[in-house]
Amino acid sequence: MILGLYAAANGMMSVEERQSVIANNIANAMTPGFKRQGGVQKGFYQVFQSSRSSPLRFNVSSAPGGGVKLFETYTNLENGAITTNGDPLSVALSGPAYIGVDTPKGERFTRNGKFAVDTDGQLVTPEGYKVQSASGSGISVSGGSVEIDDKGNVSVNGETVGQIRLIEFEKPQLLSREGQNLYAASADVLKFSAPATKTQVAPKSIELSNVQTPAEMVNMMIGLRAYAANQKVINAIDDTMGQLIQQVGSPI
Repeated sequence: MILGLYAAANGMMSVEERQSVIANNIANAMTPGFKRQGGVQKGFYQVFQSSRSSPLRFNVSSAPGGGVKLFETYTNLENGAITTNGDPLSVALSGPAYIGVDTPKGERFTRNGKFAVDTDGQLVTPEGYKVQSASGSGISVSGGSVEIDDKGNVSVNGETVGQIRLIEFEKPQLLSREGQNLYAASADVLKFSAPATKTQVAPKSIELSNVQTPAEMVNMMIGLRAYAANQKVINAIDDTMGQLIQQVGSPI
């Protein structure tokens, strides 16, 4: 009976974590270039079994409960729809490439091509991170009309001042997701990367998020029902235990 409580509680915690992932998807449904995340649930005993190599962490033979656990999250790398917005500082990527940017934590990558110009005349992301040129430096766009062509070349008053650094990864699923629509690449991931050859730049456009809001809302409702079902199981077991205690423990 106690094992049933553990299983139901594990199920509720798994649903809570999965709901957080779904809520983050919905919150970023309008973020350019955002890639939705999905949760991978795994049987709790499977998690314990896979941890046999770390016996100090788990006791497999006496693992409590059962149920499921949110084992990991993954990123859906499908391209979002591309829409024209007429902004000369915006570009959308049609293909697998990422845009290189400089951040206080080092080099990062993004799919958000909605750029701006900072007070120093540098091309930057909405968060103020400098967009890298193909040579790795920043791109100065001060002093005139800015245009970006379908190769990522940036020009000011018709004169080319740089090219946006576009990188394609052999294993993009291994990129580490960070906040602000940024991804970090380890040395091993960077080792299998190269300048973009399969990606087309769409000027004056943005790539929409690949989040399908109706589908996410359905998943959230399913999660709420699963949470409520586990809650009912806990209430039922609690009531049964209460009756056992009162009846078995009462004097004859």
